[in-house]
Amino acid sequence: MTLRRLAALTLVLGAAHAALLGPARPAAAAADRPDHPGRLLVISVPGLTWAEVEEHDLPNLERLLDGAALANLAPRSVSARATPGSAYLTISAGTRAATSGSTDGQVLGLDEESAGSDAGEIFTRRTGVTPDGPYVSLVWPSLVRANAARPYDAELGLLTETLEAAEVSASVIGNADGTESIGSTYERQVGLALADANGVVPAGELGKGLLAADPSQPFGLRLDLDAVESRFTSEWRDALPGRRHLGGVVMVEASDTARLLRYRSTVDLGRYQELYAEALARTDDLIGRLLDQVTEEDTVMLLAPYNRRGDRDLTVVALRGPRVERGYLRSASTQRAGFLTLVDVAPTVLDVLGIDRPTTMEGRPAIAVASDDPLAERVDHLVTRNLEARFRERLLNPTTTAVLVLLAGITAAAMFAHTSGWSARARATIAFLGLVDLGILPASYLARAFPIERLGEGFYWAFVVAVAVVAAVASTVAARVTRRPLVAVTGLLALVFGVIAADVMTGSNLSLSAAFGYSATGNSRLYGISNYAYAQVAAAVCLLAAILASRGRRGRIAAVGLMVATLAVLGVPVWGSDVGGVLAFTPAVLVFVFLLRGRRIRLRTVGLAVAATAAAIGVFGALDLARPPGERAHLGRLFERVGDEGVGPLVSIIERKLLANLSVSTSSLWVLAIPMGIGFAAYLLRAPDRPYGAMVRWLPALPAGLWSLLVAGVLGSALNDSGVIVGGIAAAVVTASLVVLLMSPGTVRGGSAPPG
Repeated sequence: MTLRRLAALTLVLGAAHAALLGPARPAAAAADRPDHPGRLLVISVPGLTWAEVEEHDLPNLERLLDGAALANLAPRSVSARATPGSAYLTISAGTRAATSGSTDGQVLGLDEESAGSDAGEIFTRRTGVTPDGPYVSLVWPSLVRANAARPYDAELGLLTETLEAAEVSASVIGNADGTESIGSTYERQVGLALADANGVVPAGELGKGLLAADPSQPFGLRLDLDAVESRFTSEWRDALPGRRHLGGVVMVEASDTARLLRYRSTVDLGRYQELYAEALARTDDLIGRLLDQVTEEDTVMLLAPYNRRGDRDLTVVALRGPRVERGYLRSASTQRAGFLTLVDVAPTVLDVLGIDRPTTMEGRPAIAVASDDPLAERVDHLVTRNLEARFRERLLNPTTTAVLVLLAGITAAAMFAHTSGWSARARATIAFLGLVDLGILPASYLARAFPIERLGEGFYWAFVVAVAVVAAVASTVAARVTRRPLVAVTGLLALVFGVIAADVMTGSNLSLSAAFGYSATGNSRLYGISNYAYAQVAAAVCLLAAILASRGRRGRIAAVGLMVATLAVLGVPVWGSDVGGVLAFTPAVLVFVFLLRGRRIRLRTVGLAVAATAAAIGVFGALDLARPPGERAHLGRLFERVGDEGVGPLVSIIERKLLANLSVSTSSLWVLAIPMGIGFAAYLLRAPDRPYGAMVRWLPALPAGLWSLLVAGVLGSALNDSGVIVGGIAAAVVTASLVVLLMSPGTVRGGSAPPG
């Protein structure tokens, strides 16, 4: 046989083999995704918190949770508190989503009548789509428009589209209808969670057949548990892996709690608590019925996607399944065991079933962190974490006010003292209070080493004041013993920087729920250096660098080393992971170096700063990408999306930050520190004896430090979503420091420069 004939025979045999066996699946796909993903039950209990789990007797719920991984859920959508519609749409998209108006619950059966027409006809008329499922969202076009106008790139229906592409079915059961007004209203937002990209719910039951009349319950309605159980039995059986699909997701809403959340405003607290206890008891009964049909091969997720309107408590989320270790949940979004965000729900659903997450989803899959602690201890831990976050909300404004009021007082007193030639004792008192003001900042972090949410505000304030005073006394004594007045302000600035740097390098445990740290109830990021912390670090380091650089060649080397080390603390993914901080502080470092060398800032310098900043971002991004996907911080995740989708995600993030920047720039007390700082700077420059000149004579590098701080503050305000809060905090730190310098002996009219 010739080689040509042998080749031809080989091709024929290969074609026949392919025809008989069908197309081969890629080896990687076969290995990554099992042939039968299995079933996932998602139980939604709106409003449920871990404190309520702890307070109520819920045996079936505890049976579910005992072997599960648990976490606090931050129910954020485009706002800090999700509404029913935005919560379920966020699950649908895997990205923060918005809703439109109060009609988002209009998810009707095709034959249900609305405005004189069948819902199916209305839907087709509005969308041009012939529905292939039993329920449709009548307001889907307006929901799509509402999200297109937002800078989050939410793709509504992406979860179900991804499930169906992987041959996994999706169905949803629930009905939270109820009103005491005339006419029909629909509260079936749960259907939005598993609607497809056209607004069609593929399967399930959302109709009034799930309800039973009960005049003792909110709006005279409650779930008919027998009807829900019957429908779940059918949907759960259909979700079994088989010829039609590889598995299925069934979401069941405990709609009695959803109905009660809307009823809260019409009853007093006592009656509400009675109704809530009854609703939880029925919900526990429902969970027991559902769990009776769940096998060891199935996975169950419990979550509360939204809370009562105006309530900022974190809610529950739990995951139990054959591949889930008992303990806590975390994700790349939160980087903390015991915390998930709402955008993580959809990626977790997909991950449980072995389905790859679309890169356009903002969230990341939950990861179980094993813990042998009993259920009661794990629940108590999560309750404590929520209490810490809520307590932080009570501390933020009062602590900010204390810093600013003291700052205003010492600034005014310093100007009067310098102009009027007050006594050395009076000047020393003002300088001491300036040190105390600086000391409040690190003290607010150190307070988190104690359970202040249980000890109360009295303990918090006693601790903060005591630490600030002790720090001021210690630095003042050190300055007098060494006969170096600069030691006092240097010590406090080092404390401001050192506490934050040490904390982020050891896990940011003090920053979580600190007054000027992260709040799980208000922030979308719970790790690294916060915007509040960046402002303190940038201001303290720029001033410390100026003091060091004024001590000669070795001091200049140490100053530059300090600034570069700070840049590393800001940018390294396992430490600060602060993208905005790197973008703002890298140019500040270059400005400091150039001015220190006596060089002018030119257009070429700006280009060099841009190049250096891009290089720094590239290095830190590469470090983040080298980590496992589940551990990547937001810079690595941004690099992922830019690599997959182009610059679109980057543009969206910039737009989001600018919008957030504008919203907070006019609402924070920290804005007041900026005019204080400007006014004090004008006094230092324009007072008859030019006190700023005296400062520069014994701190020659001070101008370089102040200009670099100006760059770090302005860019930090522009590039971080906290806006001018960053500039305000930086202004407070530098103003308090300059007050201390002004009250030093070297700036007395005719005084000699003190040794530094």
